[in-house]
Amino acid sequence: MNMENFERLVQIANEPALREHTIAYLAEHLGKFLKPGEKVMLAFREYKEGNISWLMEQAALRIGVVPVIWGPDHRWSTLLRQTFQSRASVVIGSPLILLGLTKLKKHSNTPLPIRKVISLGFPCLQWVIDGITKGLDCEMGGCFSVHEEGIVAGFACGHSWGIHVWEEFYGVDIVDENGVSLPDGTLGNVVLYPKSHPEVRVDLGDLAMIADTPCPCGSKTTRLLDIQVGKSLEPDICQLVLYLQSWTSILDCHLSKTEFGLEIELIVFPGEKLPKLPSAAKLVIRPYDPKSDQPFWYDPGIRWGEEIYHHE
Repeated sequence: MNMENFERLVQIANEPALREHTIAYLAEHLGKFLKPGEKVMLAFREYKEGNISWLMEQAALRIGVVPVIWGPDHRWSTLLRQTFQSRASVVIGSPLILLGLTKLKKHSNTPLPIRKVISLGFPCLQWVIDGITKGLDCEMGGCFSVHEEGIVAGFACGHSWGIHVWEEFYGVDIVDENGVSLPDGTLGNVVLYPKSHPEVRVDLGDLAMIADTPCPCGSKTTRLLDIQVGKSLEPDICQLVLYLQSWTSILDCHLSKTEFGLEIELIVFPGEKLPKLPSAAKLVIRPYDPKSDQPFWYDPGIRWGEEIYHHE
């Protein structure tokens, strides 16, 4: 991703006029399935003025619903408790946090009155969508956004026929590896740009195609299909993330490559079976060295500030 263009895109998205239009746009779409007075859980890791959590809160307030924000206490037990105690019927958040909530619900056997989920960066991977909808027994839609920086470029079709681009302010281009535009109906790299500054082009790191037929829902805006997220991530890291996130015993995980090698952070349920990390990691990163590699996990039952790391 061109960071200079990305930072410029964030700056443009946070200009007062566009920010106001973004809140109105979100309110219009959220208002199609939210009822005034109902509780909505905003499950994002960060909350600051201008980012996606803040925009969602402003949109929710505008249509008369009651937003409940997860934060600044980011412990998973807090997310489950707030969702349950607030009786939130709708949850809006990033895909893996929402997937984590389904695992929390199952592990704690806690009934949640959730009927609708809106995912940031929708559509996400199909197995994530399936895990959320089955785990929470809910419907799922999504906001076409870039990270959590307040860039909202569209919304999912209400009939699950792809993503409609917010063409009043944003444009998309599908290009090949050399940056050459591809015809509609061809899979390629997704490039996003603001209509006001078409030279500020950002490769989102995803693959998709522009539909070459009108949407059955009647919308005439540009429609993205077959989005494949995370194209820009290293394939070996992606493979290992998918492997780890598929485990119901793993609530969350973060992977990164550093000067010391592969670093894996896991949050798991105490007493649950863990995957054999050395076996999984050596398949995609490098051979496991028992002299220097030792997997560990974090026990979420320990109070904040009293973390204890356990070694196998």
